[in-house]
Amino acid sequence: MRQKKSKNETSAMSTKTENRPKQARKNGGSKHLKSRPHKQRLSAGPGHYFIWGYHAVCAALSNPNRIVKRFYASPTSKELAIELAQNAACRTASEAIELVILEPEQFEQSRDMDAKRVHQNLMVEVQPLEMLDLSDILFGDDKLRIIVLDQITDSRNVGAIIRSCKAFGCNAIIVTKHNAPSENGSLARAAAGALEDVPIITVTNLNRAMETLKSNAVCCIGLDASGEDRLDSFRNERRLALIMGSEGTGMRRLTKQACDNIVTIPMRNKTESLNVSVASAIALYATQIQD
Repeated sequence: MRQKKSKNETSAMSTKTENRPKQARKNGGSKHLKSRPHKQRLSAGPGHYFIWGYHAVCAALSNPNRIVKRFYASPTSKELAIELAQNAACRTASEAIELVILEPEQFEQSRDMDAKRVHQNLMVEVQPLEMLDLSDILFGDDKLRIIVLDQITDSRNVGAIIRSCKAFGCNAIIVTKHNAPSENGSLARAAAGALEDVPIITVTNLNRAMETLKSNAVCCIGLDASGEDRLDSFRNERRLALIMGSEGTGMRRLTKQACDNIVTIPMRNKTESLNVSVASAIALYATQIQD
């Protein structure tokens, strides 16, 4: 919800475009004054959400496919924010990036942030990225790595998995339309900027999506403690999808049946099942494509 202006002085900067009409230009632009009443809570506009934290904010501003509506900083991070805005490659909701300076405590008053956020006095209001279709990643690349998430609902886990996907060269993540988090600030923060680089594909029917993968020469292996095959035996698969189930119940029955193989992560000592983001990172490392 847009706040009314008050006499408390804050600063804002608009960065005009250069080559593209909606891309931030590398110059100082003109300055305008904005104010945010100290006691009122920030809220992202319809169809938008907040991304916070240095790495996540920098990645969003550097992504030509990301639309940024507004950029928030504190008096201590103002100079850094101006520099980031001047060099931004993102698209904007209007003719310029609007930079609004808030007091540090005002970051804490956003109802769109979680209680344990670490915002580092930097935050952007953005639109979700455009989703890809499954066909967008199946063609044109002989080598392929995909993570498929079967109803994993925790945003931080999904964000951590996205971060591992970028680190180990995963091409995309497939999630279900229901029982999976939408793109949000907690997910973006946990991904530490990787959300801007790893495509997320949302499907209505996971089993049908897996059949599409298999019909396009993608081997689908599910990770489960009951698996009889070793994970590292699939290192040489050129096109591979790793199916990860939820921490509580694992893969659903039909998802498990749709897998080509069920594999397990070999562990030296007996322990409870690994956190799904940790298991995903191990699986991606163990099966990463060799150059």
